[in-house]
Amino acid sequence: MTNKIFTKVFFDPGYLSTNEVADLMNSFSSLKLIRHRKKDLAAYRDRGLSIQNYPDHTKEKLSRVLEHDIVKTWSAIIDDHQTSILFDRTTKSSSEVFKFNELLMMCCCYQNWLEQESPDLLVYTVTPHNVKTWVLAKVAEQIGIPVVYFQESFFPWRQFLLRGLSRNPNVITPAIQDHTAKDRSIYKEYIGKKIGKLEDAMPIYELKRLKENNWKLIGVKSEFRNFLRKPLSSTEKVKSYLTYEKLSREVSGLKYVALFLHYQPERSTIPEGYGFGMQLAAVLALQQALPADTYLVIREHPSTYTYNFSRNYRNKEFYELLASIDRVLIAPISGNPYEIIDNSIATASITGTVIGEALVRGKACIAFGAGLMQAIDSPNFHRYQSMDALRTFLGQLEGMEKKSPDSYYDNVCNTTFTGVKDSDMHYDESSRLSYLSVSVINGMNQILSNKLDI
Repeated sequence: MTNKIFTKVFFDPGYLSTNEVADLMNSFSSLKLIRHRKKDLAAYRDRGLSIQNYPDHTKEKLSRVLEHDIVKTWSAIIDDHQTSILFDRTTKSSSEVFKFNELLMMCCCYQNWLEQESPDLLVYTVTPHNVKTWVLAKVAEQIGIPVVYFQESFFPWRQFLLRGLSRNPNVITPAIQDHTAKDRSIYKEYIGKKIGKLEDAMPIYELKRLKENNWKLIGVKSEFRNFLRKPLSSTEKVKSYLTYEKLSREVSGLKYVALFLHYQPERSTIPEGYGFGMQLAAVLALQQALPADTYLVIREHPSTYTYNFSRNYRNKEFYELLASIDRVLIAPISGNPYEIIDNSIATASITGTVIGEALVRGKACIAFGAGLMQAIDSPNFHRYQSMDALRTFLGQLEGMEKKSPDSYYDNVCNTTFTGVKDSDMHYDESSRLSYLSVSVINGMNQILSNKLDI
């Protein structure tokens, strides 16, 4: 198959450094930089890089007849509830009417811009998750402009290139696959940590926060300082935490599916949850699909309390609601999460890394959204498609054979771009941004060299 030749590629550089972007632009004249925030433009222009801001939908006037059906475009975007949630998370409006008026004008303005500019392709370094990037990408898809984006895999030095903003995107296979002995050595080291002791398996950011807080989720001194700055938020945080603690119970000895909640707000639930961004939806789906003798055990994400608490996403009433649902139990947040995984019959999350951690520990697992668990072909892994399929999966867990992660690691290697450099001898979690950047640059070189079947 002959790959399409891209002559004009719109690219949001995201977290790439200006030097990395400059190297790409010097090598490929087809690359055009775009950005949705004006405050980020200065660094690129100071570096001599040409970058274009999205048109201002509050000021641009629609003065031409659009080539594509605008009603079809905005209907597909505005009828998607994630658009509304993203708007509420990143923008303020005086009323629902004016919110949807603004979204309508955003759709019209961005369609007008894309039709006039006529890019062959839009590329993002992450899933679009600001309302502006989301709407632009969705408009592009509606009018036939392909949109691709990078997605970190469970092995965080490797990234997928995905097409399609949906729970089941297409994985773009690299033309050049870097599956080296060094990469496999790093994989073995990483898996060893994930099945090892708690301090090795935990994400470094969470470990650091807990250590700074004397292994407590809410430190007295830090919370007092927080109360002086934000008394209402601090009060709600403490009430929420105390309610969680009051409702939690030990779950050892029970037969259960474990659902690990995400910290919110974050990209991995909205939009990557694709229908399950509000995590109560996953709770209810699992509760309805459970075998009769099985419980659903829920564990909160520690960052809810060790990071920036948001009363828009958590409060005491939320935990009381969870605890009121039949066969739903709340596990202590302070316990060892890997014991909850190991004692479960299956582990579920929207898109979280805990799914991959469960899989490498030999447990069955369930993903409700898109996210990092792409290219996984294992009988132990289920991505939500329907309630019937979920019930079937949960009903056949007894006696499920434990699978080695080696087979799906090979599949991930064949479908991802590596971020490992020649100088990398070991996996270093503190180098996460470097891995991400290198893998994006590897992918961009193949995209812009027209080597990929997009």
